[in-house]
Amino acid sequence: MAGLVVFIICVILAVLTFRKVSNYSRNKGRGKFRTLITSLGMSFIIFVVSVGIGSGVVSQDKSTDVKASTSTSTEKAKTNVYKCDKFDAIIQTRQGTKSDSGYYSDKGILIYYTISDNELISRMPIPGDKDSVYTAKFNKIAADGSRKYGNSSSNYFVSVLNDNTIKVIDVEFNHNATITQICSKQ
Repeated sequence: MAGLVVFIICVILAVLTFRKVSNYSRNKGRGKFRTLITSLGMSFIIFVVSVGIGSGVVSQDKSTDVKASTSTSTEKAKTNVYKCDKFDAIIQTRQGTKSDSGYYSDKGILIYYTISDNELISRMPIPGDKDSVYTAKFNKIAADGSRKYGNSSSNYFVSVLNDNTIKVIDVEFNHNATITQICSKQ
């Protein structure tokens, strides 16, 4: 709707410019053809410039809306932080399939998922070093009803088990591994 208003204002400015320049050229005694070309050129330039300025204003309004919605989604994401403890891993190697399962707490590892409607953030704090953080964008609802998030190295399938618990299946492309994790809300 704002784009339509900007377009109408740009057309009005172009028409007013055409009339003003054509009156000025006629009063100066220039010919009809030269008056027409000058008026059309100036009104076209005014139209293009005003559309450029107007589109910048409209896109700023939209980016402000996006920032506002991002801040609200960040607030929502704070309530959707999950800590994973239990895992089952299946790794395909040249020697065959290897399985491992257990609890992260037994190995001194923490894994957190922050989940929103359009993004999943996986964070593994590393003491004395920078945290390992991976971000995945929402792709679609998978055939089994889970939410599929993906990036260049992994696909994450998130299923809600109950109000406080989710199951995350992490398919790692680089390691040929599938890790199933049970996570609790923080």
